[in-house]
Amino acid sequence: MFKMDAKGRMTDADENGWQTSELYFTKADHLLSRESGAPRLESVQARFLIVLYLLSSSRAHRAWFTLGTTIQLIMALGLHSRRRNRDTAEVSLIDQECQRRVVWCSYTLDKYLSLMLGTPRLWHDEDLDERLPSRVNDEDISPDRISPPTRDCVMDAAIFHALLARVLSQAAKEPYVVAGITDQEEINTIRALCERVAEWQAELPPFLSGIIYSSSLIPLFKRQLTVLQLARYHALMFITRPLLLRNYGQIWTDREASYVQYLHVCLTAAKDTVELITTFARDNQLFPAFWYSQYIAFNALSIIYIYLIQVQCNRILPLSQTYIATEGGLNNGLGFDESTLYILAETAQYHLAHATARNAPSWKYGTILQSLRRELERLGAPCDPVPLNVPPRHQGEPRTGGRSLGNSTLAVTIPPSHPEPRYREHFPVDTQPLPLFDTFTLDNDLILDLWSQLDSLPISAYPF
Repeated sequence: MFKMDAKGRMTDADENGWQTSELYFTKADHLLSRESGAPRLESVQARFLIVLYLLSSSRAHRAWFTLGTTIQLIMALGLHSRRRNRDTAEVSLIDQECQRRVVWCSYTLDKYLSLMLGTPRLWHDEDLDERLPSRVNDEDISPDRISPPTRDCVMDAAIFHALLARVLSQAAKEPYVVAGITDQEEINTIRALCERVAEWQAELPPFLSGIIYSSSLIPLFKRQLTVLQLARYHALMFITRPLLLRNYGQIWTDREASYVQYLHVCLTAAKDTVELITTFARDNQLFPAFWYSQYIAFNALSIIYIYLIQVQCNRILPLSQTYIATEGGLNNGLGFDESTLYILAETAQYHLAHATARNAPSWKYGTILQSLRRELERLGAPCDPVPLNVPPRHQGEPRTGGRSLGNSTLAVTIPPSHPEPRYREHFPVDTQPLPLFDTFTLDNDLILDLWSQLDSLPISAYPF
């Protein structure tokens, strides 16, 4: 699916690489189908690797079914419970760590798949009481002894991803998106979940916290840093995005400051995601096999387009015109206006569509995003594209034809700090028009479970 170049960088596999991968997968799947006797740890590990391959090759439904079998085998072996797994004294430390790793990696993956597919979670937190894997590198484990790490630990990323998945699991269970909940209860829940993410971030080791420039890290740690950054952005977006579905145009609650604060959190996380994904694409590091980054990019772009639609419909005040309290006083929390946000989203959508053109789910992602973009243009959002690599006008000079966005007229300007202009090319989308938005109407108030519909729509509603 991908390979390493001479400099240790990951590159997309060519056609021969994909064919070879498929041959190995077919052989492994055949051998597993002939497996007999009692399940073993190796049975679990092999099936979990197949799950990852199926996801990377755009077979999410089959991956989910295989993950279900994998988790059932884990439970049958008692690997998920310290109470049931009583024979650990007879198991080497290497096997113990392998057990814990596959248990918690399956837990993390289950949380994302349940959101993507709109399916029930296979792992329930109350059923899982096995310890997290040890902070140890492979070469420091022997059958009877584990040496503490003397340098950065490769396992830190997987451990912290599992911890963040716990927060995501709690957010998915919290009833703060249902009708009838009070404003105060909603804000309190969102605040508590965001605080948990902040506490998680504060515990990250330096090489995974962003303190060290990613360019200074070895390729392995650089990839781990990127995955955790996307995971944090996704968690913040998932927690706060229900606020975007409210209609603040008629009545603004007495908790205006709190709503503005967490709307800023949501849009800032979406913007950071879009910028990171765009960087991947420019560096030719956005591959069809990276289903995880595609899914989170789709989340971010959906948030940006729906926010702009809500602004255009006067249901949300433009956040560029609102301020949040900081230690230094009142500051604009976004640091950019809605026109700039639109340009960022348009650029990232183009990159996402072209970089993953042969990846089936991305076609559906593109169709949905294009529908949202057209709805925004129908409402009067700026839509005068500029071709790629054409020198911009003098810095700060607005384009002609700027349109009204929300309650203010924002001239569409390519800001000096923006990485590149917009595109004149059409986005490659599914050629068959699909009734993607029959379940809700953007002209009316948005329904509260819109996000769960969007998450699962590209894969669940129209399976291949």
